[in-house]
Amino acid sequence: MLGLVAEGPRSGYDLAQVAARSTGYLWAPSRSQIYKVLPRLVERGLARSTAIEQQGRPDKAVYEVTAAGRRTLRAWVETVDDDPDGGAPIFLLKILFGFVSTPDAIRGQIAAYRRLLERNLAAFERQEAGLTEDEPVYSLIALRHGIARARATLAWADEAERLLG
Repeated sequence: MLGLVAEGPRSGYDLAQVAARSTGYLWAPSRSQIYKVLPRLVERGLARSTAIEQQGRPDKAVYEVTAAGRRTLRAWVETVDDDPDGGAPIFLLKILFGFVSTPDAIRGQIAAYRRLLERNLAAFERQEAGLTEDEPVYSLIALRHGIARARATLAWADEAERLLG
């Protein structure tokens, strides 16, 4: 949530819309989750809230990240964990919020993600080699999906590294 707030001042409604467009394929917080987390960010000094008067409607709160919030987000983005809780989407969220950090930090996330993918691919390939003719074809089909997806994501990592220069 802090990464979305760090992109610029937004209301809870605006944050839900941005999340649906930007992180929805990785992580899509519900509106109730957004409205629950925002006051906690304010309490912890990671964001601040400003009430905006509206004509004929209740005031709305607009949230923006504080300097402490930006430091916290940057520290999270820069922390490399080869096997994070939450799996692959954590790498992608850290890359998405890389604007608070440096290209080198994002290269570190991509390298860690690559290591995870390579481990997974090797495990899938070992499984495939161990399949017998007695196995249902559906096992092979599902396993080959995992292999193809790991290979495609490794190709994406090559492209991401090229884009970072």
